[in-house]
Amino acid sequence: MGAPIEAHRGVEYRLFDHGLQPGGFTVTEVEGGFDVAGVCPGCGALVRVRWSFGAVGTKGWGRQKSQVQSGPRTITCDCGHTHAERPPENWDKGCGAVWQVELP
Repeated sequence: MGAPIEAHRGVEYRLFDHGLQPGGFTVTEVEGGFDVAGVCPGCGALVRVRWSFGAVGTKGWGRQKSQVQSGPRTITCDCGHTHAERPPENWDKGCGAVWQVELP
């Protein structure tokens, strides 16, 4: 699968759980963890997240694949685009979309 094309839409901010996304996201095992990449189901922005094996900041003892459980992981849109009605106190910098992807 090639890189997805960004088609960001200037939707109004809305907290919404889009549920498990069965397709459209690539999950790639990389050194030390997984990269998850795809298009936000809320605003269409490209989103990339990395999950590391083990605890962050450990020196070897915590970096074992067995510590990363397979199953769904939650992603929050962090597109960085301005979305109307986003409350200024919100920590996220996206459209408010939340969804899950399955780790192998």
